[in-house]
Amino acid sequence: MVAQLVETLNVGGAERLAVQIATAMADSGHRSHLYVLGGPGALSATVPDTVSVRYFELERTSVKNPPGFLASLFRGRSRLSAAIRDDGVEVVQSHLPGANFWGLLLQVTGAARVVPTIHNNREFDYGDADHPVRARFRRSAYRQMIRRCPGVVAVSELVRTSMMEQLGLDAEAGASLTVVPNGVPVPDPAPRAVLEDIRSRFGVDGGTPLLLAAGRHTEQKNFARLIEAVSGLRTRNVPFRLVIAGEGELFEQHEAQVRSLELEGHVVLPGNLPDLGQVMQAADLFVLPSRWEGLPLVLLEAMAAGCAVVGTDIPGIAEVLRDGVTGRVVPTDDAAAMTEALADLIGNPADRERFARSALELVDTRYSFERVAADLG
Repeated sequence: MVAQLVETLNVGGAERLAVQIATAMADSGHRSHLYVLGGPGALSATVPDTVSVRYFELERTSVKNPPGFLASLFRGRSRLSAAIRDDGVEVVQSHLPGANFWGLLLQVTGAARVVPTIHNNREFDYGDADHPVRARFRRSAYRQMIRRCPGVVAVSELVRTSMMEQLGLDAEAGASLTVVPNGVPVPDPAPRAVLEDIRSRFGVDGGTPLLLAAGRHTEQKNFARLIEAVSGLRTRNVPFRLVIAGEGELFEQHEAQVRSLELEGHVVLPGNLPDLGQVMQAADLFVLPSRWEGLPLVLLEAMAAGCAVVGTDIPGIAEVLRDGVTGRVVPTDDAAAMTEALADLIGNPADRERFARSALELVDTRYSFERVAADLG
């Protein structure tokens, strides 16, 4: 029996993947468990009743207080171990660093066999909040995961290669790192009336293209550059309405940028959208301006929804999105190039349709969720 372990159920690609895996296991007739280190979040409503969910609301004391830190680990490990024992869980698949660290503790203390999952090719990049001691601790923990756990999943070859480079691993030491690319289910087409209601909700009339972006408002997702790019569209009198779905620490900064560029009538920041999948089907273009990614689930979801995509030329995107074939790829942080690509596709619906068809075919052949479930099984 398998349990998915995540830190939160806030909106994010890794969290959505964990919910999807747990749901697929339940749908196949297995008892399925989802363990959440924190409390309920925005994705809680998407978890079906067939999945058993536990919220542990654990609080881990800072490592700056070693006795308190160790005590909090002991309490958390005891509660997690009791749940694993009571539920009859044999294998835990953990997602993202916080859950992976708890997973390592469960593995080394014999509570369960744990398969950590690495979703990012910059797993150790904590920006200005980083500290040399914590950085060494994190790298040491990941070396232990690779050495002690029965397997470690990387969501792309880029993520696997990056992890080996960052940890200084040779081929033998990194043999337990297995690539299982993210996958997504292809959604059933939403009724035309639903799509029209969505477009109306965001003030989109029949002749205005709906552009969509989604993710946390962080430096990684780079929405500031996207807002700058669509300002160029307005200067060129290109019609558009941009919706950026999500929340995050830079949300208010991006709101201020929209106001300063006088884009209030063109750019909407609605926060998290519970119906994001259907909004993707209603959109004309999906835009991914990220500075770095592993293998972004939101990119695959947009492709599966039949939405043409414009993304940046970073490995995590460019290995999926082929310029001129499955979408458009532009240089990272180049607002002018993104403006040009968006204007070109807004003016060429035939290209948008061609890219959307090719992207959906690629998802069907390489990134289907059925393939992910089979590989993880």
